[in-house]
Amino acid sequence: MLAGLSALAITQPVLDLFGQNPQFFVAGNYASGQIALFALVVAIVPPLVGWLLTAVATLVTRRAGTVVFGVVAGLFGAAFLLAFLRSRKVDAFALVTLLAVAAAVLVGVLVVKARPAQLFTSYLSVANVGFVALFLFASPAADLVTGGGTAGIGDVDVPPLTAPVVLIILDEMPTATFMRAGGTINEERYPGFAELASVSTWFRNASSQYNLTHRSVPQILTGELGDDEDLPTYDDHPRNLFTLLGQDVPVTRYESVTDMCPSEICAPPPRQPLAQALEDASIVYGHRVLPSSLRDELPPIDISWGAFSGDKAAADPNDPFAVAEAAGTEDNNGTAYAKWLSLDADQRSPRGQAALLQEQIDSITGEPALYFAHVALPHRPWVLSRSGIATSFSPELITDPAAPGYAFGQQLDYQLHSMQLGAADRLIGELVDRLQSLPSWRDTMIVVTSDHGTNLTPPDIGRMRVTDANREEVYRIPLFIKAPGQTTGDLRDEPASTIDVLPSMVDLLDVTLDESWTFDGHSLFDGSEATVAPKVSADVQEVIDIAARRAEQFHYGDDWVSLAGVGVNGDLVGREVRDLDVGAPSEYRVTLTQADLFADLPTAEATAPFVLDGRVDAQDGTAAPEAELVAAINGRIAGVLGGYRPSGDGWALDGWVADLYVDGANDVAVYEVERTGDSVVLRPAG
Repeated sequence: MLAGLSALAITQPVLDLFGQNPQFFVAGNYASGQIALFALVVAIVPPLVGWLLTAVATLVTRRAGTVVFGVVAGLFGAAFLLAFLRSRKVDAFALVTLLAVAAAVLVGVLVVKARPAQLFTSYLSVANVGFVALFLFASPAADLVTGGGTAGIGDVDVPPLTAPVVLIILDEMPTATFMRAGGTINEERYPGFAELASVSTWFRNASSQYNLTHRSVPQILTGELGDDEDLPTYDDHPRNLFTLLGQDVPVTRYESVTDMCPSEICAPPPRQPLAQALEDASIVYGHRVLPSSLRDELPPIDISWGAFSGDKAAADPNDPFAVAEAAGTEDNNGTAYAKWLSLDADQRSPRGQAALLQEQIDSITGEPALYFAHVALPHRPWVLSRSGIATSFSPELITDPAAPGYAFGQQLDYQLHSMQLGAADRLIGELVDRLQSLPSWRDTMIVVTSDHGTNLTPPDIGRMRVTDANREEVYRIPLFIKAPGQTTGDLRDEPASTIDVLPSMVDLLDVTLDESWTFDGHSLFDGSEATVAPKVSADVQEVIDIAARRAEQFHYGDDWVSLAGVGVNGDLVGREVRDLDVGAPSEYRVTLTQADLFADLPTAEATAPFVLDGRVDAQDGTAAPEAELVAAINGRIAGVLGGYRPSGDGWALDGWVADLYVDGANDVAVYEVERTGDSVVLRPAG
């Protein structure tokens, strides 16, 4: 009887919850045996403890045993009701407590005195077995218990390598961002990619076959399209780059989302003990059954634990994947992003991802080895600058085309995206510099690409909803391949795809494979033809046209200061205030939210206000300024402020500014601009 009550009160809610959140077990690197034992402990131990208490009490007196049995049964009944009330959002402490006590008394009395209740709970004991079976064989966590079957990888013959093989996968990087209007790389803003192009083959017409990371990265590593139900793991993709080369050379890898390197090649992280899983389960169970006043006393659980709180997990806005994951748009199967969600927040941040890529670069030696890194850069959120300093403020993206400030906000969004791409570019430059410094440089192989792009042209911003209007930006990606022996750059415009990466590496490394290795892609170097059509136009002019449209929008120059020039006053960005006329004070008063930071930059958190925001008010109560204001940093025009939105009696405004800050104190001023013919007068805003 106690086993039946425990099945409803504990076994079902706990195993269902953990079964739906396999990322918990991935985070702890629990073995399949540990996971199975976890299920058995949850199902067996609570009723066993109740039975032992009853047996001990019965040794004293039969009546004492009956009382203890009724109390234990009542506690199980109360726990079941608490879980039910929590699922129905009933959270008032007094009401929940009253109902739980009533349930405990009712269940305790019924199982002691009512024969039907005794029979029902006895039959219910079978449910314990059923709930364990569902967890082990039918839940999303079942694959972690049963495994996907590690099929043999077949015969692989790799000629002896004489230098490193390096594959870097960036994330959410559209090709057009680093291009000039004519289709060349803007080396002023992105010297790292320009340097890479000078020593490799740039496939300017490359695209991805998928817009989601957990599908596109395995496609790069396997050369196969894969199936919708595939997870980004070795079990589902045993024939991949790691198993291709890892039998012959050491592997140093950072996989942020995938887990495709087998343990015999890449050492797994240490396993957590089963006791830790049970302790965590007790905390999670408390969050799922207790009213809010009691839950507050428990350790918190966040999105990295999955949906354990019972409510929609609040996404960290500084997490590239958690926002979409919490919204249910990135992927409805939490297993696909289990590894990413198991990382701590600092590691998932853009700064953390940049540090991890830097660590991989620094680890490269001239010895033959495979170096791999997939990092969430320049993936949203766009906060990181080329110098590694992060912006102290990021505005919320305006998504309604009819909303005030929409057009200006889209420009600001692109500026932030470009800024973080600059952070990735610096790392790519350091990668090339390090490899060129090694004696094995000539024979080194480098591949740099991205899993997918993203659309930055309104209105279908992003990549989650692919339309005919945005697919050219969603799917187009950079692809650079330096073959062993290559030392000069080459530009090729035939269509290329993510699924062509591994076949091309196999070809260039002269690897021989048996018939068990099959590719949907093809080598880009052997003259073969593609058999899978790209998701974009086969004409490279499409991506050049995107770059041209962007250049029309930001047309004041190719350097970082010029990127801040937007609007009718964008031509002033970069000019010294002393070279312009400064007139009488403006009637507008500007209050900047970041004003208290200017006295000492960068901040202790290594941030700086690359986005200025605040509000503007007119002394006579008139409308917002007709044109954007300009902001000067240390006497030089650094950007424009606009995107006016109603805010109280004034208007909110913001704007991206070029990095003209100095260490320590900075002078920041805002000006209204008056133009009469060719005359420009700056009027200081209050």
